[in-house]
Amino acid sequence: MPVHNTDIARIFNQIADLLEIDNASPFRVRAYRNVASTVKDQPQSITTMLAQGRDLSELQDIGDDLAAKIAEIVETGTLQILDELEQDIPGALADLLRISGLGPKRVATLHRELGVDTLDALAEAAHNHSILELKGYEENYR
Repeated sequence: MPVHNTDIARIFNQIADLLEIDNASPFRVRAYRNVASTVKDQPQSITTMLAQGRDLSELQDIGDDLAAKIAEIVETGTLQILDELEQDIPGALADLLRISGLGPKRVATLHRELGVDTLDALAEAAHNHSILELKGYEENYR
C-alpha cells in the first residue's frame, strides 16, 4: 500500500507531539513540525519523488537525517523513533491527544501536575475538579 504525503506528515506530527510531552527541546519539536508541513504541502508525492531518485534534503526544512527518516517511512510505513517514543511515554498519554482541546502541552501538564496518564485518570481528575486547580485551566473548564 503506498504511503501518502499526509501519512508521512501525520507521523512527523505524532513524533513532535510526543517529544513535546516528553519536554524535548523546542527546536527539535519545531523541526519535526516543519518537516510535516513541508511534506504535506508538496504538490508531488514524496513516494514518487523517492522512486525517481530525488534528493529530499533539497526540500525546505529537510536535511539528510530527516530525508532518511522519510525514506524509512516510505519503505516500512512507520518510523523507529516513533515506536521508541510510544514505548517511553508513560501510560496512554498519546491517547489523550485525541481529545479535543488537549494538545501536548496540556497533556504534559496534566501528567506532571496530577499524574494523569490514562483516559480513566483524566475522567477522575475531571470528576473531582482537580483540573480546575491548574493554572490556565480554570478559565477554560468552568
